[in-house]
Amino acid sequence: MMWPFRSYVKFADMDFRTDVHSHILPGVDDGFRTGQDSVKALGLLHDMGVEHCILTPHVYPELYPANNPSSIRNRFSEVSDMLVRTGVECRVAGEHMVYAGVDSGFSEENAGSALLLGGRHILIEMSYAYESRNIRDFVFHLNAVGLHPVLAHPERYSYYSASLTEIRSIADMDTQLQLNILSLGGFYGNSSREKAEAMLAAGLYSFLGTDLHSVSQIAQLSSLKIEKKHVPAVERLLENNDRLWNGEDVQ
Repeated sequence: MMWPFRSYVKFADMDFRTDVHSHILPGVDDGFRTGQDSVKALGLLHDMGVEHCILTPHVYPELYPANNPSSIRNRFSEVSDMLVRTGVECRVAGEHMVYAGVDSGFSEENAGSALLLGGRHILIEMSYAYESRNIRDFVFHLNAVGLHPVLAHPERYSYYSASLTEIRSIADMDTQLQLNILSLGGFYGNSSREKAEAMLAAGLYSFLGTDLHSVSQIAQLSSLKIEKKHVPAVERLLENNDRLWNGEDVQ
């Protein structure tokens, strides 16, 4: 799409149809607490043109011991009828913390039953303060059992430098990267914004997500402005989001 006579484009005016990372599933993690707020959020997203939303609650036994594929799917079943009435089609996946021993939960036999984004893509994350010691081993393991790791919001990890050297080393291990779109608006600080812009320019991202944890963040999303130079890269990520939802190959 052409965007003449502007130095920026409002994200709300772009073709944002599929969100691949959110914490809208209520009552399971540090995201949305009530179904009413989840419905409100999805309604606002629908008004922005969103048609599909992948709900990705945290999967990390230390903080959320009750969260596992069975319990998360059961919770989604409890609220799915309420959510679908918003006009946004939802499905459930997970955002998996990389911690010592996490690889023991994934094998060739059970990989297909994991909380996947779609097409055997699995969303993973680390602490914002320190790199998981086993991140490279875990990425290797996921690929070995036929899964495709997608590292969430790498621009937010304070231990990765603006030179992108460290994050490139992980991307080179068949790891795809997911941008938190609010990073481009400085929502997480200038360092995250600068790294996000550098990764966009370098073509390192494959997907983008909102990582919504509250209704209030949607106002930030609605007012977000994308610099015109970044628009083609963001448009590619939006197209990849749609492909992921539809089970198509990602560019």
